[in-house]
Amino acid sequence: MDLGRVLSSYIDGPLARAGQFQVEWDLLLLSVEDQLSDNTRWLRTKFGMSEGENQVRIPSEVVKARAIWSPVLQYTGKLDNVGALIFIYEGSVRAVSNGRPDTRALLHEVVRQTSLQSRFKFPVLIINFDADLTNASDVHLKS
Repeated sequence: MDLGRVLSSYIDGPLARAGQFQVEWDLLLLSVEDQLSDNTRWLRTKFGMSEGENQVRIPSEVVKARAIWSPVLQYTGKLDNVGALIFIYEGSVRAVSNGRPDTRALLHEVVRQTSLQSRFKFPVLIINFDADLTNASDVHLKS
């Protein structure tokens, strides 16, 4: 499946209706884990990213769109062009390891910072590649 084609219809229509032409629009994929797992490698291929490639252009006739992959704690890019966010983690939402904040706190801070800085209202998709079942209410954010 070519997600680029799927995404371009999602991106082009709304932005063209809003008169947003040739602006930059980023799909930000942030992983809690620094290392790639088999699951995250597979997900990256669905966005057309090959090994060692952390950014790809998304076909669009309206905007300059791209998908960007980064471990969340290593992301140093700008947030002002984020049009959609995918937050990826593996394991428990409350797992604290190596001095990192728990996943819920990390997600909350990512969404807060992106909301403050992005020019777009953006959807958030949370993907948990966990072998154990996790209740969706465990990742609920309180306003």
